[in-house]
This record gives sequence, C-alpha cells and structure tokens, in this order.
Amino acid sequence: MPRWQHLLSAGQRPVGMLSAPASGAAARSLKPSAATQAVCCNDHEHCCPTGTTCDVQHGRCLNGHLSTPWFTKTAATVKTPPVEDVVCPDKSSTCPDGSTCCQLASGQWGCCPLPQAVCCSDHEHCCPTGTTCDVKHGRCLNGDLSMPWFTKTAATVKAPTDVVCPDKSSTCPDGSTCCQLASGQWGCCPLPQAVCCNDHMHCCPTGTTCDVQHGRCNRQSSLSTRMFFVLDAKTSAPAPVSDVVCPDKSSTCPDGSTCCQLASGQWGCCPLPQAVCCNDHEHCCPTGTTCDVQHGRCLNGDLSTPWFTKTAAARAVSSPAASGAAARSLKPSAATTTSTAVRLAPPAM
Repeated sequence: MPRWQHLLSAGQRPVGMLSAPASGAAARSLKPSAATQAVCCNDHEHCCPTGTTCDVQHGRCLNGHLSTPWFTKTAATVKTPPVEDVVCPDKSSTCPDGSTCCQLASGQWGCCPLPQAVCCSDHEHCCPTGTTCDVKHGRCLNGDLSMPWFTKTAATVKAPTDVVCPDKSSTCPDGSTCCQLASGQWGCCPLPQAVCCNDHMHCCPTGTTCDVQHGRCNRQSSLSTRMFFVLDAKTSAPAPVSDVVCPDKSSTCPDGSTCCQLASGQWGCCPLPQAVCCNDHEHCCPTGTTCDVQHGRCLNGDLSTPWFTKTAAARAVSSPAASGAAARSLKPSAATTTSTAVRLAPPAM
C-alpha cells in the first residue's frame, strides 16, 4: 500500500497535500456577514475577514496558503441625531437646533443661524464664534480675515402659560412674577424673575435692589430706574371654604384669617392669613412684619403700615353663613376690626 494511503488511514495529511475547501459552515464563513471585526485594506475600498491579510496587488485575502477574494465596502448608514430646539433665556422663545439666541432691539429674542455665535451690539446681526463684530462696516473679523455678518431671524415664541403663585389659587400672566401684597394676597409684577420690594406695592427688575425711600430700582453700576407697580393677581375658583379652628378646639375663624388670643383669654380673629398676633392682645399685623406696640404700627424694615384692631369673640353659636358674612364685611385698613371667632357648641353629654 502506498505510504500516503497509510497516512490517510491514520488521519494524517502528507506535507504539501492541501485539503479540499470545506463546504457548509466553513464556506459560509467567507461571506460578507462574517466580516464583523474585519481587516480594512489600505486601498480604502476593500476589506478581508479577521485573521487574514490584504493582498492589494492581487485583490485577495491571504491566510497562509489560503487565498480568497476580498470584499468591497458599502456606505454606512448614518443615524440622524434627535433635533432639539435651543431655549432662549426668557424660557418661552426657541431657536432651531444649531443656532444661537440673540436679543433684538425690541427686547424679544431672535435666532442667529450659527452655533455659539457672537451677538453683535446692533441687536440685528451676529458673527461666527471666535470672531468680533465690526458694526461700522457690517463685517465679522478674525485677525486679517473679514467676512460678511449674518442677519438674525425672529425666534419662535411658545404659547403663554400663566405663572402659578405660592397659594396655588392665584395666577399671573406668563413672563411676570408673583409678589405678595400687604393684605397677604398675591399680586403680579410685570417682569420675569423680578425682585419684590418690601413695601408690598412695588417690584424691580432682576439684578437690581429696591430703594423704597426714593421709589427707585438700583444697580451696582449706579444705574437707577423707576419702580414697577404690583397689580392684582387673577384668582381661580376658590376652594371649598373651611373655617380656621382655634387652639381651644371650640372657637373658629373664617377661612383666610388667623386666630389671635385676646387679653381675656378668649379667641379673636385677625382678617389676615398667617398673621402676627401682637402682644397687646388687641391688634395684629401681616405676615413678615413685626408689631410696634408703642406707635401702633406694623414694621418691615423701613416700611411702616397701620396695624389691625381685634374685637372680642362672640360666645353665641353662629351659623357658617354668619361667619362667612362677617369675613366679607372686613376690609384691611387701619380701622378694620377682625371678625369675631365663632364659638362651637360643646358636644352633648
């Protein structure tokens, strides 16, 4: 028997004898689907399976004595990133993705069609990042390079949304600020993120301080502007009225008022929410103020307002309708008296 037949019967292959190409899985391994982690050929047009080398001259993939055709690359699929509008500082104006918000001369916001652009001081044009605006000649400068500047376009303004005040029932127009009034109710300053002045009547732009004495809004740069008046807020439909139960658990005050103890030890009603009960047991002041018993005033810094006079609580049992009528009859003025607390009938024994 020839020697090569002995070698084959023993499972050995003589040197120089090549095995026949495998079919099935081995053949499928040469298909392009197996080209994950492939070798990219330096002609930038073809590739070979992992573990082989590119023979650019002959257009083949080599692995020892094995030579297979190489593969031609195809264009990759580029995913489109999600487009997100650029939100301008007023929180209600937006510009297209890849643009920059720039303020217009009107105070509203416009869009520069460049990312991270330079907003020119004429409030109408802009320049690419890294350049400066030459307003005189209408150019964008970068060293010796000069190019035309870009014109801003109007930003898209979102539908207005009312600002909800802390009491959850009062609202102010979009772009305004809720400020508490001296009555304890809420008013609206016609400025976004405004400073509410401690006289509870005025407000100032953000970044300024209130000069209540002179009625001005001051900046550190010594710039001064007039104060703005706080307007009444819009109140939504009131929630169901619920009387305030005083600490003795048997006296009540109308909704929106405060229980204050009288000199007799009984309870009276101050017509203000979360009011300060003065220690003379006859008067009260708005929240955030202190009682000046000597002069009969309510103090908040340099601001002084009249205080409120309390009356003795009624001992007779009053109906809820009566207590509501008492609440409606009260007006916050220096001569205003609080509603009398309603005495609850003791439980039957």
